[in-house]
Amino acid sequence: MSRLKNREGFALPMAILIIVVLTAAVAASFSATTAEYLANRAQRGNNRAYTVAETALEQFTILRNTKNADGTNWCTNCGDPITADSEWTRVTLPGGYADVVAVKVRPAIDSNTSALYFIRAKGVDTSIKLSGGGNSTNAEHTVGVYAKWVTSTMKVNAAWVSLSGMVKNGASGTIDGTDACGQMPTLAGGQVPSGGFAGNSSAFNGSPPIDSSQTLAQMKANTQVDWNSIVNGNAIPADFTIPTDAFPNGGWFTSDTTRWPVIRVHTNGYSLPNQGRGIIIADSDFTISGSNMWSGIVLVGGKLTSNGNNTTWGATLSGLNYLINGHADPGTVDDATQNGTKSYVYDSCSVAKASAAMRRYVVLSNSWSDNIASY
Repeated sequence: MSRLKNREGFALPMAILIIVVLTAAVAASFSATTAEYLANRAQRGNNRAYTVAETALEQFTILRNTKNADGTNWCTNCGDPITADSEWTRVTLPGGYADVVAVKVRPAIDSNTSALYFIRAKGVDTSIKLSGGGNSTNAEHTVGVYAKWVTSTMKVNAAWVSLSGMVKNGASGTIDGTDACGQMPTLAGGQVPSGGFAGNSSAFNGSPPIDSSQTLAQMKANTQVDWNSIVNGNAIPADFTIPTDAFPNGGWFTSDTTRWPVIRVHTNGYSLPNQGRGIIIADSDFTISGSNMWSGIVLVGGKLTSNGNNTTWGATLSGLNYLINGHADPGTVDDATQNGTKSYVYDSCSVAKASAAMRRYVVLSNSWSDNIASY
């Protein structure tokens, strides 16, 4: 019977083989883990880029007309009015940025058919890189939407429209519906609901001097101010909000005559502190006293009280809360009140300059595009 002999050198190749197999298994495991990690990282980066793009696009449609704290335009390459076929800006956000571009796809046809734009936003996530080395990149995602460029200005029915009624104390002053700019037909000096005027009417001029021919319901239908969207939404974004922000002083206005800000006032009974121009949006009662002057548009939800020798050029509307509160009839407690010598004069040029803030992009429903080509 033959005798088995030891096979010299067998253990070392076997150990090497096992090490190779284990190394391959570990390498494969690491490779799979790395691939899964990179895939998850890329997915998270893409989600962040999408969020940046979506946020930037929404900010562009809302903030396009506003200015920064230093007085510069929020949109760095936007015209007022739009004079080019496209405009753009970069929006910087935490963890990334987005380049937003609005491209005209159809010009305005008439006063009822606005120009059509396609707005795209390419979001870039800068929080992490998708790969290491010299080929590292940031996640990108581009979204877009169609929007129309609305250029309509506010409809003006009188130099001073008061849905809550009006009281004129004394014969001094002027409430005039004749266009101080000389561009538009003469309007009524004052407009109130039927039976809504009391006091002395001799200070009113226009066609007619005082229009009280409509009921409150008719006036509400003809005022054409979406007060609910202005007060409870963001139909007219504010440049200054009272309280929190300080009301811009007279020097701020005189230092740059192109400034026509939107000033939102939440304080009930707030009094205009100094002269200026633009749009005032007061949620409730508002007062103009002394010799302060305002050029532009004054929108007051509650009662507007005018004292002293003040002057307003443009258009004034008060008692606008009747558009959303559902009051049946105006009461004497909230009548707009005019005391002393004052001038409220219709000025179409001031209205046009102030209402530039109302020119905006209006996004078309069901036109959202996701993950479009980036270029």
